[in-house]
Amino acid sequence: MNSPLKTKLLSAGVALVAIVVAVLLADVAARFLVDPADFLNVDPVHDSFLGHKIEAGATGHDALGFRNREMPKTAHIVAIGDSMTYGSGAPRDGAWPQQLATLGGDSVYNMGLGGYGPLQYLHLAGGLAKQFKPRQLLVSFYFGNDFVDAYMAPQTLPHWQSWRQSTAAAPAAPAPASAAAPVPQRRGAALRDWLSHHSVLYGMLRATVLEPFAVVEQKSLAAQMTADQRMSWSDPAAPSVMTVFTPQQRASAQDPSQPNVREGMQITQRAFAAIKDEADRQGVPLMVVLIPTREKAYCSYLKTTGAPLPPAYQKLCVIEEANKAELVQAFKAKGIAFVDPTPALEAEVARHIQIYPPTSDGHPTALGHKAIAEAVLAALKKRPAAASAAQ
Repeated sequence: MNSPLKTKLLSAGVALVAIVVAVLLADVAARFLVDPADFLNVDPVHDSFLGHKIEAGATGHDALGFRNREMPKTAHIVAIGDSMTYGSGAPRDGAWPQQLATLGGDSVYNMGLGGYGPLQYLHLAGGLAKQFKPRQLLVSFYFGNDFVDAYMAPQTLPHWQSWRQSTAAAPAAPAPASAAAPVPQRRGAALRDWLSHHSVLYGMLRATVLEPFAVVEQKSLAAQMTADQRMSWSDPAAPSVMTVFTPQQRASAQDPSQPNVREGMQITQRAFAAIKDEADRQGVPLMVVLIPTREKAYCSYLKTTGAPLPPAYQKLCVIEEANKAELVQAFKAKGIAFVDPTPALEAEVARHIQIYPPTSDGHPTALGHKAIAEAVLAALKKRPAAASAAQ
């Protein structure tokens, strides 16, 4: 190899090493400047009762593996739920339990984690939550997947097997015709997923300078799919406010004509009745927070603006409202207090506020979480008269 070429290759190698070292150092520095949990995806570990959990002290999580700055000895309020309570997609302090603490002045301990459902909520309410001696127990219910999660826990976790309604697993729902087309893959998906679990710097870039590129990518994916699968939308009154709906996915997880969903609805009602009994034994007031899907939060506004809704979206608007009515009836019969933040979210939509990301991620932004927190705080202030009349 001639000397000039060798010199160039050596220089390029040195430059590459320098770039890699600089990136690694920047990533280490970023971990001291921001909360790593706001920008890293943390892999859970197996748990016999919950199915999975976050290891104690994992990045950005406390000694119990929950997303709090620290684990207090006591907390005025304990909030239990899934990723909608955990605050996926929002900063830790942007999740509605943390915003509730800021707005109301009471300490709130967040016991939310993605993938949990009604039976996990029951386990936490009767177990870890008690050690904080709360004066109020908040348990969220997310219509987007909690019925299916309630069904799946007895199917997959031996501890909950006695909760199965059927003697055999319900048959899988047939895939709708519009779902037959394969979902297009993201470019570099494997690398991007790895970085999302290991690089704080990448997470920061993804949430800032890379977000416009993600929006373009999401629009491109939506263009390759049916509107039932993905529906790219911009607010006609404020085009900068945009999102990507996934109506078919959300409707299929709530369709009561499907055996697994129907069984999940029955398990859900039993689980919340058991949570109420547990809260009564502890002498702690219970309130359920009914969190809608993003699609449901937009139903009224889309109809008002005359947006063309694909069949799955029209179906979702109807069945989610009917499922909520059935659940509310069961809550009233059991004396379970509840709050429905849907009107608060709808009001923000009508004000052209970006309360969900401009991508297909269905988790609220910090502004969406704020609307939920304000609705919860208003309902709590009405107690004790709000037992059945929170909404």
